Amino acid sequence: MTELKKPSKADKLIYKALKKAVELDKLRIYLDYGKINRPLSPVYDPWECLLPILVPVMIGLALILSVGVFFGLAFIVAMILVYSTYFKKKVYRHLIERTKNYLTRDYSNCEKLWNFGGIVLVNAENKKLGCVSPEGDWKEFVVRNFSEYMTDKEETENKENETIKTSV
Repeated sequence: MTELKKPSKADKLIYKALKKAVELDKLRIYLDYGKINRPLSPVYDPWECLLPILVPVMIGLALILSVGVFFGLAFIVAMILVYSTYFKKKVYRHLIERTKNYLTRDYSNCEKLWNFGGIVLVNAENKKLGCVSPEGDWKEFVVRNFSEYMTDKEETENKENETIKTSV
């Protein structure tokens, strides 16, 4: 992985615009689950992947030994179906939320996750506009689509107050 450099003021403003766009649901984050939900990913949780499969298999094996092979295997098959229809969607929702929180927590987190890959940023108003990590440039995408969120509100208010004071 490449070493992360300290962000410039422009980088911080672009990152602020990204966070604001995510908060306002103007920017959607889509994931390549196979790429982002694997070891070495900053948002990977091995227990979240292992437990939903391991627990039914262990219970199924216990049922095979205690009740019978047919009942134990039927339990395992039923639980795999339940996992694939219900729990997998829930795991994906948690992964999306964890990724969004990780991405918007800190600039360095955003850079790490972007360099790792598996993320697609999409403009919610025009879904044809998107940027795929790590090949795409997320900063350029944010500047092109969400530049209105790049203004530093405190700076703008301070300049307006100074203008008002000098004109009075």
